[in-house]
This record gives sequence, C-alpha cells and structure tokens, in this order.
Amino acid sequence: MRPNCKITIDGILASDFMMSRVISCEVMDKEGVSSDTCRIEMNNSPAVKIPRRGAKIRIWMGYGSDVVFMGTFVVDETSLSLFPHKMSITGKAADWREKMKENKERHWDAKTVKNIVSQIASDHGLKANVDSGVGAHLYDWFGQQDESDINVLRRLEQRHGALFSIKDGMLIFVKRGAGKTATGVALNGIKVSQDNIVEGSGKITLSDRAEYKEVVAYHQNKDEAKREEISIASSSSGAAIYRMGEPFSSVGEATAAAKSKAEELKRQAIKFSCTIFGNPAARAGAPLVFLGMEVGIDGFEFIIETARHSWSKSGYTTALDGELKI
Repeated sequence: MRPNCKITIDGILASDFMMSRVISCEVMDKEGVSSDTCRIEMNNSPAVKIPRRGAKIRIWMGYGSDVVFMGTFVVDETSLSLFPHKMSITGKAADWREKMKENKERHWDAKTVKNIVSQIASDHGLKANVDSGVGAHLYDWFGQQDESDINVLRRLEQRHGALFSIKDGMLIFVKRGAGKTATGVALNGIKVSQDNIVEGSGKITLSDRAEYKEVVAYHQNKDEAKREEISIASSSSGAAIYRMGEPFSSVGEATAAAKSKAEELKRQAIKFSCTIFGNPAARAGAPLVFLGMEVGIDGFEFIIETARHSWSKSGYTTALDGELKI
C-alpha cells in the first residue's frame, strides 16, 4: 500500500495539485500538556497563498484510502525560503496554557480529584474526562494559594501518578502509563520486530540513577502535632532512599504521592527509542513491546511518550520514544 497524507486548511481539502507540491508533513504527538505540533514543507514555485496565522490545519495519515485522523493544529508560523522557493508551515494544537497561568486563591472542601479537575476544566470552557482510578481520591481540604490552575493540575498529576493533557477542547486526566484513554478504552498496542523497525534505529537505555530502595513521604499528624513518615518500596535492586521534601496534610495524601514517585522512578529505569515503518496507530500513551530482538527485552512492555509521524514522497516513518510501563 502506498503511504498517503490528507490535509485540510480551514476546512478546505488540499487539492491533488497542492498535495503534489508537499515535500513533507510531520506530526508530533506527545504525552501530557506539551503541545502537539505539525510541520508542512512544500514547493513554492509558483508561489501560493500564504495561510493566515490562526488557520486550522487537520491532518490524516495512513496508506491508500485507509487514513487516520492525526489532529487539529493552528498555524502559528510560516517561513519562506528562496532559491529554491519553499514554504514551511508550522502549527500547534490549541494551547490553553496561557489562559491557565493566572494565579488564584481558592479551596475545595470534601472534593475528589475528579471534582477539582472538572471545575478547572469548566472555568476554561473545556470538557473534563477524568480516569476513575485517579479521580476517586477524596480531599478533606485542598487549597490553591496564589497558584495558577496549570500548577494545580501539575501538582495533582504528580501526587496521583497521573497525566493531564488538553486535546480538541477536552481536559483529559488519566493514570500515567495505563495505556488507556480517560474513558477506559485501551489504546492499540504497538509491536516492534525486525519486520517493521528501521534498521539501526533501535536503542534501549538502562539506568541505575533512578533506582531507589524506597520512597519516603511525610505528613503532619495534627492530633499529635508532629511529622510522620510513609515509606513505599520502589526497586529491590536499589540501595538509597528517596525522600520527598514537600510535607502532606494527611496519611492518604502522603501515601498516594509516595506511590506515584516510586512508580515514576521505576519507569525511568528503562527507556527506549526506535523508528518504525509508518503506523498511525502509534500514539503517545500507547503500550509497546519488542518481539524477537534477542537482546533481553522481549516481553517488556513500554509506554510511548512521543510519536513523530513523518510523511514524504519517499515514504512514511514513525519515530518513537518512551519508558517502561508500570
């Protein structure tokens, strides 16, 4: 099957003539709140109309008539090269971070993580989709003190081993490394073997810098007016103890934060990168396994952190990187 790419700008489908001038199209899909991006490079002789800043680009990639929607992007920069004449268009997913940077003072009483995330989403005209596992934790009191909404979300994701992102008008808050969408639907798993990996592109990195025997978090015992610690096992091969500096207000909060940190350290122990023949199902957050590699990594399951889809007249490839699934 021949690799195919489909592009619309402000809802208008790029004609066959226009697509014949496209040299390359790249879509970067990332985990978390980092804004997804696209880049289109095309022949600009004779010159074509420069797309307006803020124009909406929608991109599909795949093979033949079987193409998959890759995302909606907003044009933020166009550059022109001379001799030879080329046009480069870059776009990014709608970025809500600027709207979330205003510091606020407020608090929530007897609210779950889902309640808090949903209110923040509503404040910014977004729909909320919160994973039931991480969204169920109940706070007796949770404060936002001279702090932006985006910092609140980051604090919650760090404490509860979660990941939040904003895509197509929805604030998504999911368990990190679960390989699922916020609605609980499993993302398609990616299998990498000698049949679909680009030769010489695969790399596995094992690091002992992230190996700690246990993680210790502290909470304030209000009844006895003293600080107490919670210990969570991390790696059986680790020797050092990772101590979290921030004190927490309850046993439950400290336990959740310590578990989250222990999982994070385990994930960072093994990382991968590789390039495969283009696969539009390879998306950030999806699970990945290596098969038949004969280097001791078969059966390990990883989670994709970044997927860079690159289409050109010479073919379609997907560059991936990620870390161990916990």
